[in-house]
Amino acid sequence: LAAVHRLDAPQLLKSFGEAVLLHKQASPFLTLAACVVLVALWIIALVPLTPLELTLGYLLGVGPSYVVVYLGKVLGCSVAFVLGRTVGRDWAHAQFGRHELLQAVALAVSERPFRICVIVRLAYIPIALKNYGLAVLPVRAFDYVGSLIAVELVMSVVLVTVGSTAKDLGAMLSGQQSRSTWQLGAMAVGAIFLLTLVSYISFFTHRALKQVREQSKSA
Repeated sequence: LAAVHRLDAPQLLKSFGEAVLLHKQASPFLTLAACVVLVALWIIALVPLTPLELTLGYLLGVGPSYVVVYLGKVLGCSVAFVLGRTVGRDWAHAQFGRHELLQAVALAVSERPFRICVIVRLAYIPIALKNYGLAVLPVRAFDYVGSLIAVELVMSVVLVTVGSTAKDLGAMLSGQQSRSTWQLGAMAVGAIFLLTLVSYISFFTHRALKQVREQSKSA
């Protein structure tokens, strides 16, 4: 984690952009495949994904970058989930197991696993919580992957569209460029689903506590 925090993401994105511009004409398919792998590794390494999505939209255009980001997200998130369930289980529990939001989700996930996974996927929270965080909960792999494929089919288009409309990549990544309607809309949707998740969890938590109290009285 310390190495990840020391990563110079802006410089890496600049070098990446130069490499894509250099090779995408000569080897378009190889370039796109390399971009898919980079998105997956970016997610696994816990690096914020938004700058990379914007960069890909700027460099490749909406169509190619959408395919790249979608495939990279499905691959990277799936691998992160598997790592959180296997070799990285202890680390994932130490990093995310005590997170209050995930502890609350654990109470609701047993009854509505797919629905909870979809809401978490849509919520405006770090992608690491959506992957390594869900890995520490009793979520079935089928529900996790199903929600991932369905949600990212739609959400992957947002930031690459924003990136494709940018006139200056540096200004966009530094935050100097004003947010577009697409970006503001995506943030609003994420915030709404985060509130939905909290409300949904509160309902299940209240019901679970009621059941516990009733069982205690009957005993």
